[in-house]
Amino acid sequence: MFLRILKQSFNRNRGRKSLAGLAVLAGMTVATAMLTVRVNIGDDLQHELRSYGANIVVTPAADTLPVSINGVDLRPARSGAYLNESDLPKIKRIFWTNNIVAFAPLLFEPVRVNGHSLQLEGTWFNHALTIPGSNRVIHTGMLRLSPTWEVQGQWPEDDSHAVLAGRRLAEQLHLGVGSSVTVAGTQGNVPVTVAGILSTGGAEEDELVAPIAVAQHLGGEAGKLRQILVSAVTKPEDSFARRDPSRLTPDEAERWMCSPYALTIAHQIADAIPGASARPIRPVAQSEGVILSKLDLLILLITIAALAASALAISSVMTASVLERRFEIALMKAVGAQDSTIGSLFLGEAALLGLVGGVAGYILGEVLASSISRHVLGYAAEWKPALAPFILLLAAAVVILGSLGALRRAMRLDPAVILRGGA
Repeated sequence: MFLRILKQSFNRNRGRKSLAGLAVLAGMTVATAMLTVRVNIGDDLQHELRSYGANIVVTPAADTLPVSINGVDLRPARSGAYLNESDLPKIKRIFWTNNIVAFAPLLFEPVRVNGHSLQLEGTWFNHALTIPGSNRVIHTGMLRLSPTWEVQGQWPEDDSHAVLAGRRLAEQLHLGVGSSVTVAGTQGNVPVTVAGILSTGGAEEDELVAPIAVAQHLGGEAGKLRQILVSAVTKPEDSFARRDPSRLTPDEAERWMCSPYALTIAHQIADAIPGASARPIRPVAQSEGVILSKLDLLILLITIAALAASALAISSVMTASVLERRFEIALMKAVGAQDSTIGSLFLGEAALLGLVGGVAGYILGEVLASSISRHVLGYAAEWKPALAPFILLLAAAVVILGSLGALRRAMRLDPAVILRGGA
């Protein structure tokens, strides 16, 4: 009997039920699209932000007091302590190893080229690194850490005597791709070939950038380095991330260490490398957090607005349905129907609308998300089947919340007044 009444209700009010179904469909389409886009764009945005450079810097814990103005280190190039190049593979042995996108060592040496004093920066370009305890080989270095560097010519090999000449330095010394010069350091001379002209918009344009082995030879610091730049995918920084881990309770400390904050990853890197101190590059980490937080807020507001509009539309449709069927409801009450029976009838209609609208909304939402992603990222977003149950639950919640007002109105109807012809 219940199913027969439910079927007759849909047959008699197809237009109104279709309107309610469309409201659910629209809300679930927007919700699915926004959530799918957030998952895809969120991950890709993190990796895109990582392509603009490092967000963690590692230095010797026993280093001299930093002296800098506007981010420019004013200490002598060779001042301070050193780290061991042999410890670098340990970065890929920390808990958050999969979050480490790339890293590169730095060693700065004062040199002379054609009578001009300048700074040579030793680093890795595309270094093949074997992970300790496994046969896995990765490639890391400035080619992956700073892909925005523009090189006219070729990137040097890490086992060569080829260098990159900064654009301004090349103009000053009249260097071009293929030029050969002798670099004089404090501990020896090395003939090098200019493999490419480097444009970064930064201090590197006044430097020579060479394989780190060349810098170590010129300074007599075999196997040593001064800094490590690390690019890691991190969770946006919040108030909890900035708490002192030494003052956290055991449960809080476990939660802190199990969250991929820049501070957490830096802390683990410092523990992994003997004599190292690691810290986030604060402006970079904060900028990433601000961008992702604003993206989350925008998507949340759009989703809430769509769901609210859907719930209001359902409320209007269901209220109109109760007013139209008030004599039917009064008659059912007069013959002994309980409020629970009438409530079940309306909730059954709402559940069916939510199921149909949720399934259709999920499918259309994934199609819409693919279209948005194609225009924003250049490729279609992958469908997220795991979202389907959540969208169905969300659709059920929207139709039930939208129907509560109409349901209360139906419960309050007095059959005696209605059947006598009252309002």
